[in-house]
Amino acid sequence: MPSLTERLREARARRRRAMRQFLVVGLCFAALLCLGGVAVGFLFYDRATKPDLSTPEHVTRKYLEAYLVDRDDYAANQYRCSDASGLTELQALRDDIDARQRRYGVSITGSLDRVHEVERTASAAKVDVDLVFSAVIQGAPQKDLEHWEVSVSNESGWRVCGANELK
Repeated sequence: MPSLTERLREARARRRRAMRQFLVVGLCFAALLCLGGVAVGFLFYDRATKPDLSTPEHVTRKYLEAYLVDRDDYAANQYRCSDASGLTELQALRDDIDARQRRYGVSITGSLDRVHEVERTASAAKVDVDLVFSAVIQGAPQKDLEHWEVSVSNESGWRVCGANELK
């Protein structure tokens, strides 16, 4: 028969083992909760920062606002096709506006008046856009309205691929 001191030592050892097991299980649970929180945070961040490429009209509006109104090339690139060769006419328009602002010392602001989808297939769409350019020249407000047709392609979401001014 074990003595009283041996039984006390054995009881303390059992309590220590139980406490260690409890701590290990608790730490593992806490680590799993942290990893799950990181994964959920990453998914929410990814969805919140991903551009909305759901419709041709929306993508056209966001691209033109970023490129012509805000002059933010980085934001505009999110809505542009991988082949941007069809956008040379729109790039020439922006370069012309910049040159006129420098040459005449006026501020020309652009805005979108109407964005309307006119045709769509599974992989391509055409969107008609009315661009309005405003400036104050010698105290008199000036406005210019231009009609454009924008080509949009479905490349893992809709993206702007081309733009032509309608005469």
